[in-house]
Amino acid sequence: MPERPLSNVERFAHAIAKAEGYGMKHVIPTRYHNPGDLKAVKGFTYPGQIGIGKGRHVIFANDTAGWNALYHQISKMISGESRHYSPSMTINQIARFYAGDWRRWARNVSHNLGVPSTTTLAEVLEEI
Repeated sequence: MPERPLSNVERFAHAIAKAEGYGMKHVIPTRYHNPGDLKAVKGFTYPGQIGIGKGRHVIFANDTAGWNALYHQISKMISGESRHYSPSMTINQIARFYAGDWRRWARNVSHNLGVPSTTTLAEVLEEI
C-alpha cells in the first residue's frame, strides 16, 4: 500500500526537523525524540514528555510523541493560538523566535520547502 502524501503542516514540520538536525546521530533532536527541538514551557507538559534535557530541551518517550508535539505547535501557529507566532509572519520572522542561528535556520527551512524566506506561514501552507 503506498504511503499517503504529507499534509502541508507535516511538510513544514519536516522542513523544521531537517533544519534542526533531526535524524543525524548524536544530536539533541534525535537523541531526545524531539524533531522540532522544542523547549520546555514552565507549567506545561507535552503529551509524551518524559523529561527535560540540556538547554531545557524536551525529552519525549518516542519519535511519535515528538512529531505530534511539533505538529501541535505548528497548528497553534496557524490558528493564531500561539503567543509568539502568527500566520502572517514570514519564515524569517518565525526564525527569529524559533532558532538561535535564525538566519541559517530560515535559509534551511525555506530551501527545504522550496520557497523564499520572505514567504509567510499562511503562504507556505497554501503553496507547498
